[in-house]
Amino acid sequence: MKPFLPACVLAAFLVLCLSAPAAAFRKEAGAPGECGECHKLTKEEAGKVLGKIADNVVAVAPGPFPGVWEVDVVRNGKTYPLYLDYSLKYFFSGQFIRLSDMANLTGQRYQDLNRVDVASIPVRDAIRVGSKAAKKTVIVLSDPTCPHCVRLHGEIKKAVAKDPDVAFFVMPYPRNPKDIATYRKCQAVICSKSEKLLDDAYAGKALPEPTCKTGAVDDTIRLTERLKIEGTPTMILPDGRMIGGYMEAEALLSLLNGGR
Repeated sequence: MKPFLPACVLAAFLVLCLSAPAAAFRKEAGAPGECGECHKLTKEEAGKVLGKIADNVVAVAPGPFPGVWEVDVVRNGKTYPLYLDYSLKYFFSGQFIRLSDMANLTGQRYQDLNRVDVASIPVRDAIRVGSKAAKKTVIVLSDPTCPHCVRLHGEIKKAVAKDPDVAFFVMPYPRNPKDIATYRKCQAVICSKSEKLLDDAYAGKALPEPTCKTGAVDDTIRLTERLKIEGTPTMILPDGRMIGGYMEAEALLSLLNGGR
């Protein structure tokens, strides 16, 4: 693969692209039928135009508004939306924000492009927070010593208290695999199968030594590597979208109930 772009050019894009969810934007493009009558672009053509930047174009579609193409490009196992204008003379790598509600259209498209197969994620060793009868379940990959993870855990507790049809499978693991203290703490929680011990871990309390031998923490670390997860916390929604970072309970419930 050819060099994608210098890190200084894409740094802001790659960070923001993983942020807050927003409305899917292929529906945002105005009068796509009319534009499509005069403008055509195949992925092969887009690949030639972007040849100096990337040679792994996987799809082309109308962009967020008339005059712009969305070009989906694979890099390091992830798919990113980039943009070309209809003249094919200008390339844009950045965020499209809808000012009416500050929705990050590029971020949402990134999430849609990188959905994961939820059924492929084993949750047998996860600690369930919420009712066993809940129909909407979210997988949470987080480190009990991570400040944003601690804040999210508090919001998870609020969310299940407000909506009994929502539950979370929490899979604790250390962001740094060499952090033995956190590793042992995660092991202790998994061995106990106790929601109380999970709460104690996120509250920063001292935990007893693990009471079992388990490879669950290592399995979770390998899972995050397979899914290319680089930060904590990360939530995996029932539809396979991955949401990184802290989110308040109301926003989280809105997301699970059809919001964006």
